[in-house]
Amino acid sequence: MALALVLGLLGAFCATAAAATEAPSTTEIEALITTLEDEQARGELVRKLRILAEIDEPKPVPDIQTATGDLMQALSEGLAVFGTGLARIAHSVEYLPQAYEWLGHAVTDPEEHARWLNILLWLAAVLISAYAVARVVTRLLATSRTRILASARDTWPQRLIGAVFLLLLDLLPIVAFAAAGYAVLAVAAPPEQTRLVALAWLNASIIVRLVMTLSGRVFAEREPALRLIPSSDETAHYAMIWVRRLASTAIYGFFGLQAALLLGIGAAAYEALMHLLGLVVTLMGLILILQNRRPVAERIRGREMEGGLPGRLTLSLFRRRLAQSWHLLAGAYLILLFAVWALDWRLGFLFVLRATLLTIAVLVVARFALHLVDRLFARWLSINVQLRSTHPQLEARVKHYFPLLQGAARWLLYILAGLAILHAWGIEALAWLASEPGQALGGTVARILGVLVVAVIVWEVTASFIERYLAETDARDGPRVRSARAKTLLTVARNALLVVLIVMSTLVILSELGINIAPLLAGAGVLGLAIGFGAQRLVQDVITGVFILMQDLMAVGDVVKLGERAGLVEAITIRTVRLRDLSGTVHTIPFSAIDTVSNLTRDFSFYVFDLGVAYREDVDEVMEVIRQVGEELIADPEIGPVVLEPLEIFGVDAFGDNAVVIKGRIKTQPIKQWMVGRAFNRRIKQRFDELGIEIPFPHRTVYFGQDKDGTAPPLQVSPGIAVHGAPTDVLWPPGEAEADPKSA
Repeated sequence: MALALVLGLLGAFCATAAAATEAPSTTEIEALITTLEDEQARGELVRKLRILAEIDEPKPVPDIQTATGDLMQALSEGLAVFGTGLARIAHSVEYLPQAYEWLGHAVTDPEEHARWLNILLWLAAVLISAYAVARVVTRLLATSRTRILASARDTWPQRLIGAVFLLLLDLLPIVAFAAAGYAVLAVAAPPEQTRLVALAWLNASIIVRLVMTLSGRVFAEREPALRLIPSSDETAHYAMIWVRRLASTAIYGFFGLQAALLLGIGAAAYEALMHLLGLVVTLMGLILILQNRRPVAERIRGREMEGGLPGRLTLSLFRRRLAQSWHLLAGAYLILLFAVWALDWRLGFLFVLRATLLTIAVLVVARFALHLVDRLFARWLSINVQLRSTHPQLEARVKHYFPLLQGAARWLLYILAGLAILHAWGIEALAWLASEPGQALGGTVARILGVLVVAVIVWEVTASFIERYLAETDARDGPRVRSARAKTLLTVARNALLVVLIVMSTLVILSELGINIAPLLAGAGVLGLAIGFGAQRLVQDVITGVFILMQDLMAVGDVVKLGERAGLVEAITIRTVRLRDLSGTVHTIPFSAIDTVSNLTRDFSFYVFDLGVAYREDVDEVMEVIRQVGEELIADPEIGPVVLEPLEIFGVDAFGDNAVVIKGRIKTQPIKQWMVGRAFNRRIKQRFDELGIEIPFPHRTVYFGQDKDGTAPPLQVSPGIAVHGAPTDVLWPPGEAEADPKSA
């Protein structure tokens, strides 16, 4: 009973409106007082109230926040606002007849007619005064304008300077126009309503003149020499026509509706006319887009590039796709802008307008930065003559890397411009980069780029040092001769460094990408062990080649004999040597197959000759002739520079069957001994022929025996019998000749 009374009192107390609850009786109130005064009864009452509170308390519904839920909620709110805005626009159209009635009342009502006439007179006085003052100022500045136009040049910086000065001159009449209009209103002191209407039209005129002046300086319709945007006179005239149309319609329409609102058109009719004005401006923009669909598409498409960097090709493809659909995107943007403005979303129009202006500013800055990057790389790519002579391979290396660096710089600008545009439209892409995953990804990319940059720097510095060392010139700008050993070792070292850099960079990059390289290293060790057992010959080739190169047994350009093969060394790798013999045959010999290296051209060479003369010749006279021929060789302008020392004659070296052999040698530069030897043989033959010195050819002495008394049998000579194709006098014994003459 007491519990029921308390619940009734609490329910009556908490009710917000008059409820059908009966008031407790006096007996029930006394019983409640008694219960509250009794400690035990009061405790029991509190326990029962808590049980009822736990039973009747509703369980809270958990509020689960998800990205999909937030998106759906935002979409639902946006659709609700869109529907409300459309309903409001449709409702405002109903008030257009009110605007027509208001205008008709202003024309037919005598009082309104007089008020309008008074306003128009004041407005005419203000505008005529302002235009007159502006006209006077324009005439005063005509001489200065003529001087600026006369000093205009074709270069873009000079055009910009001239346009700035001309803009300042064009702004002075606008300032005079505004000052005159405001001065007339301040001095004449018209009625408040008239003053506000005049101010609206005066401000509209000032803004239109400012827009036209700025556009005139950009397009320079009548001053092609100061035109900032490269275009024809027809294009500039067309652009100024549309600027005038859009500015006049939008600005005069807006301020005209403001004046109409001051004159009592009504808020509903004002809103309907404002929406109609926005629709008209949007339609004009769509017409402008459709009229310029093809010219702008060609401008966006640009020149077709046949080849080039992959980044340039990707950009060219994107520009072609954009050129095909730019008018659709621009039209959709205009319609969206009108919808946002007409529906009056929460600061939506200001947000879109701000984002649009920021996007245009980002694109302009990005375009200027791209032009600056191209100019800088084009300037850095040109190497002066002195630097080109000091580093002969620098120009080729610069041409190899600069296009890649230029492409990377351009893509970096594209990415930064894209992030800035996304930020302008409220998409916080930079926030993700600042998050933990973004920082991790950025750090990984930075470390990989750092590894690649360090590897490239090490390779380029080393390769440049080697090439500069090999191409170094002496004090007379002649090529400094480097040893073949240095050329070979430096070439092999450069190739080995390239392999090491590639392997190390690959392992570090794989490690940065999260790939465990320990199994790769272990596998490489096992693979190396297997190769060591299965490719012993290969390992032997490498080890032998290292020792041959270190001991400088041969080098590129030497003539060597390796076993049965001999020829000119064309190339030496870490395991093979390639020879080309006199017939042009190329022999590739592994180092493990080389037992003996015979280098015929190390440091210097000798042409060794064995010259045979007849036994009847005076050998001292012959040696003197040979010495004279040697002196002639040294004096020869072609042969002399390659002969290192005077001809050396050893003396009579042997007695042959048919000749006395005189031995000697000529010391020459490496590989020049055969050239010197051929010239020496030619001169010896000519000199011996002049002096009658016989160079015997092989012949045989025929002995016919001897009688006991010491006499020899007679020998008959028969002319006309050919021996080995040459007519000669042949001797033979009589018995054999008589038996068979042809056998001789």
